[in-house]
Amino acid sequence: MATVPQKQRFGPSDRLLAMFRTCSTNPTEDIKARLKLMLHTFLLHHRDILGDEKTKELAVRCCWEAGFWYYKILENLICQEQQRRPICDISVVLETHLVQSCLVACCLEISVCSNRLPCDLPLLLHILKMESYHFWRVIELVLRAEVGLPHTVMRHLFQVEEKVVEALAWTSNSLLWEEVRANAGNFPTCQQVMPPAQLEDPNATDLQPDPNPQGGVNRSQRSSPLHLFARKVYSLMSRRLRQLCSTLKVPDDLRLKIWTCFEFSLVNCTHLMVNRHLDQLLMCAIYIIAKITRMEISFKCIMKCYKSQPHTSRSVCKDVLISGRHVDNAPQNCGDHNNSPPTPDSPSAHYLGPFQERRGNLIYFYNQAYVAQMQHFAKQFARPFGVDTPPLSPYPRQRNASPRRRQLSSSPSISVSPYNRGTASPQTSGLCYYFNRSHPECLRDINNMIKTGRSPAKRCYAVSLGNVEEDCPSAKRPRLDDQSAWQRRLRDVADDRAVSGNQDLRGYKA
Repeated sequence: MATVPQKQRFGPSDRLLAMFRTCSTNPTEDIKARLKLMLHTFLLHHRDILGDEKTKELAVRCCWEAGFWYYKILENLICQEQQRRPICDISVVLETHLVQSCLVACCLEISVCSNRLPCDLPLLLHILKMESYHFWRVIELVLRAEVGLPHTVMRHLFQVEEKVVEALAWTSNSLLWEEVRANAGNFPTCQQVMPPAQLEDPNATDLQPDPNPQGGVNRSQRSSPLHLFARKVYSLMSRRLRQLCSTLKVPDDLRLKIWTCFEFSLVNCTHLMVNRHLDQLLMCAIYIIAKITRMEISFKCIMKCYKSQPHTSRSVCKDVLISGRHVDNAPQNCGDHNNSPPTPDSPSAHYLGPFQERRGNLIYFYNQAYVAQMQHFAKQFARPFGVDTPPLSPYPRQRNASPRRRQLSSSPSISVSPYNRGTASPQTSGLCYYFNRSHPECLRDINNMIKTGRSPAKRCYAVSLGNVEEDCPSAKRPRLDDQSAWQRRLRDVADDRAVSGNQDLRGYKA
């Protein structure tokens, strides 16, 4: 459960109020009114729909915590922006109703996750009458705010973002389709949305570094909502394709062909994604390219490999939209439909839902919908050696995740950040934790706790108490090797010093 300081007053801090007063129009009342209305709407749903008293009390607690996180995150974000651009006018962001509403919704999602209230993201967005396509944009801002969210909550927010990108934003009534139509009816290419430095271009050579002029796309275009969303799509799916190809032992040259086929389906057959899941198109791309290039991989093997991944859902393979009102009316713009390549065996289908939607398993979707749209493009990869095939699409580079500074507690302020000493020595191969001399009592407790560390480690960190993070030569430098153990103990030390008391929930009654 997220650690919220006890007896914290509900509302903006004096520091945040001072920031509001610097705006051309003070947004304090608008922000309070919007927050109150959204939390009230959330409570009304749980009062009217659910009769369980325990659930109602939990919903009240969620509202209080959401309000606390909202003001705390907003304050940190403003401070970060002012440090980055001292002359910027923050009133533009504070007065943007959409951004602020999404931030409130994200804080509700945090409190729902922390308190395990039975309310998933689609239901939350339905209650608040919000679009998932807009919601995902604030998740990164919340994570960047560094307000001491527990690791479980941060992991949950990453998972929520993935759910929006892979499926929730692709529903037939999503605002995403309006932006696709405004982009000449096409989804952006990977090269249009990602900087060249982040791409592996298989078509480039030393003499001809970039044959595709689409990579001259300017920075303002890349910052548009549709291009930002597309970047998330390609980053996520490139990681998943790497994982699948590694497990299936697919060689790199074939992986690039699969990626090119997958990108083509998104850019030129975007309607295939209406009410569907990105993983469905990815698995179909793996199969069709494998068959075209005569690599023996059965569809069942692909699905079995997919189900072994940590992010998967059974419905992705079992419950796929085949045809329906929205899909049947979608534009068909993917070329000729003759001479289809070999298809999987044993199709099965069933009928579910209103408007006579036809649904079935992924193999049935491949046979009945996908192959008809994609065969003309995919067949070009079967041409004999020496005959031109479609140019391979650039692939997002594999990026090694570097550890970021993370606040473990708000009282006292304890955070962990990467530590570089310039030149590493063999003796500093373990996890090293450097403490300043603030909070001597807390420091003494942590020092005693750290002495029990024994296991090997791989990275160097600096731990700061308070605001001092510099390497202090005179400070003691104890070493702890078990990361999970010291994280738990650091939180215990911080929680023992938190002010006791009960949270004031009187402002929100179900």
